[in-house]
Amino acid sequence: MIHILVTMMVKEGRMKEFLALGEKLRREVLKEKGCHAYDYTRDIASPLSIQEPVDPNRITLVERWESLEALKVHMDAPHMKEFGPGMSELRSSVTARVGESIF
Repeated sequence: MIHILVTMMVKEGRMKEFLALGEKLRREVLKEKGCHAYDYTRDIASPLSIQEPVDPNRITLVERWESLEALKVHMDAPHMKEFGPGMSELRSSVTARVGESIF
């Protein structure tokens, strides 16, 4: 199983647009073969002492894919090409961490 954590900073005042576009994209991605999760999350305060400060403009996308091959197919999907530029326009930054299950 491939796990991806994508951290995105949404431009100030653009969150509503970003979430609307993300919701449309998510519906399409979840139909893809090999996609087990594609969940947008936002920061909330918690009792966790190691938590980074909450940022209302930070969105974390949690993805789970059956394999790297499924991820490669996803990256070339028509809806990724359709929605990608719009998502990029609404973000000030994006980073990703990719890992594989070990247990």
